[in-house]
Amino acid sequence: MADENEQAVWRIVFVRSRFAAMKTLAVIVLMLCVFSYHSFSQYKQDIGTLLNELKQEETDTGRIDLYSKLSFKYCTVNTDTALFYGNKAMELSVKINDARGIADANNNIGWAYSCRGDNALAKKYISTSLEQFKKIGDKSLIGIPLANLGNVYMGESNYPLALSFFSQAFNFFENAKDKFRAAEALFSIGRIYNLQKDPVKARNYFQQAYDIHKKLGDDLYMAQALSSIANTYQYEEKYDTALSYYKKTIPVFIKYNDFYRTGNVYENIAVAFDNKKQYQDALENMLRAEKYYKKINAKDDMAYAYKGLAGIYAEMEDTEQAISNYKMSLQLAAESSDKNLQQSVLAGLSDVYLKMNDYKNAYLQLDSSYKIKDSLFTQDKQDELLKLQTEFETERREKENEGLKTQNLASSLQLERNREWLIAAAAALLIAGIFLYTLFKNHKAKIKNIQSLKELNTKLEEQKEEISRINTTLELKALRAQMNPHFIFNCMSSIQECMLTGRMDDANTYLTKLSRLLRMVLNYSDEESISLDKELQMLTLYLQLEKVRLKNNFEFKIEMDEEIVPEELEVPALFLQPFAENAIWHGLVNKNADRQLTIKGIIKQDTLYFIVLDNGIGRKKAEELKSEAIRHPSKGISLVKKRLSIISKKAYNTQAGFTIHDLYNDEQIATGTCVEIELPLITI
Repeated sequence: MADENEQAVWRIVFVRSRFAAMKTLAVIVLMLCVFSYHSFSQYKQDIGTLLNELKQEETDTGRIDLYSKLSFKYCTVNTDTALFYGNKAMELSVKINDARGIADANNNIGWAYSCRGDNALAKKYISTSLEQFKKIGDKSLIGIPLANLGNVYMGESNYPLALSFFSQAFNFFENAKDKFRAAEALFSIGRIYNLQKDPVKARNYFQQAYDIHKKLGDDLYMAQALSSIANTYQYEEKYDTALSYYKKTIPVFIKYNDFYRTGNVYENIAVAFDNKKQYQDALENMLRAEKYYKKINAKDDMAYAYKGLAGIYAEMEDTEQAISNYKMSLQLAAESSDKNLQQSVLAGLSDVYLKMNDYKNAYLQLDSSYKIKDSLFTQDKQDELLKLQTEFETERREKENEGLKTQNLASSLQLERNREWLIAAAAALLIAGIFLYTLFKNHKAKIKNIQSLKELNTKLEEQKEEISRINTTLELKALRAQMNPHFIFNCMSSIQECMLTGRMDDANTYLTKLSRLLRMVLNYSDEESISLDKELQMLTLYLQLEKVRLKNNFEFKIEMDEEIVPEELEVPALFLQPFAENAIWHGLVNKNADRQLTIKGIIKQDTLYFIVLDNGIGRKKAEELKSEAIRHPSKGISLVKKRLSIISKKAYNTQAGFTIHDLYNDEQIATGTCVEIELPLITI
């Protein structure tokens, strides 16, 4: 299971650390909902019925329709068979020049590749289908490949583009009065909001989809909506409500022999019971999930089920079963080359061996886990290569500048010699005609040389500006490189503190969340700036980590103004975290109770403002406490100050900076600290 976001309609995002590993894209895509060109009753026909109808069908158009339906049905069962029937539909459609059949075949073949995890081919075939349906002109048909493209991009976590495709699809379906597919478009939009951690808004769209399917009498799709509604409740830790919804879906999925979704629901039920610490119930449901995954040979899901079983057995102190299941999970993860899962399983094995006081195996498993983790950290090498390349370009331009200076000096000397020759010629010849001729020639030479000097000076200034830009970029990268190790060191110190104080669960949870945050930091380490929504995701992770480390002794909230669309704004990477860290460690930690941290974002006059507000002890009291203890130098704020100064230079006249001031009540008692950060408003 993944503790990232809900990567598919049947998955939960907030499971405990032993389930925390990302699934491969192929598995994610298999769980996405499917839009089909055929009638809404298509899903009610099982594969056996379709095969029997195919044996009896004699017309070409009828066989094309059955080939397409079989291709669709096999997408979540066996992608090779799905491609076989999709290609059969294509061959026959081309033979009889059936434009609609060709477009539908391209759509089904693309979806089969999507279920297999080959997104490049999926986009190629589905995009071709979209153009072909546009030529046919049926609005309901145009919406189908649009929706499928939305599913593919959702599987790649490209949520803005996915939302665009789903919105277009919904408009086409609604205009065509295609209620079924319009409901599925609403359902997919709900999934996007779930992925963006907005369970309330997601639940609203799921409920709209459910209401439409209920009117249509589509019980399978009603179950699909109920399962996703349950996911939103589980995200909000309302486990009993989630369980009541999950249990309503199982009879429906079993009715349609949908073993994959049945297994997925049992897996989510197991997670809910595990979070409730009802480990026996969690074990029984995870075993049911494993049974259904085995029926369809879903090896990736089996790997996660084994990992879930191992974690539950570990909670129940059954170390033998825990080790056995971890090893089965590790074997399947190795077969699928899922390094994130391998790393997580090895860490889990290490914990079990540690509980058994088998320190040798605990060390070996943890060492293997770290080696896999280290193999994923290759971005530093790319940064070093970029730095060397930039230094080379800077050195080359400096040499070119020296050459330009030499040419400038030579031109100046030549101009001086021309002037001397003019004076000597005028004095020697004393003939007006010769004097005038010589003066004319020198005048032309002077104009030419002055023009040459202007051109050389222009080139010189351009080279200086280029060097300045490169140096500014290098300086910004250097500051980011200082900031990231500083932050990582603090986090690792926190993990060590948890381990030394015996808080192993906190250490395990903290390490899992830290690994997720580090993946995000590494993904964007080469970027000078990132979208605001990604910055807020990393900030939220950091604050969650600090809550674990500080035993939940403070609360935080992040509020963005209604005018702010985080996906459309660009900000410096990881710039809010140092201010949050400063507020926690210098303001809130030393306060006895009611610790609050608020981060707000607003837009004023084309400027982006952030306010970091805490109700801590204030800077004066914090300095007094620091003087009584060992000082811990905080480099984060000073580094952000340098970064903002560089951003101001790069943004020309736009200001970028921050101010810090203390808050007092009527009795002049410190009530906290407020930081106001000003950034240029930059859209993506």
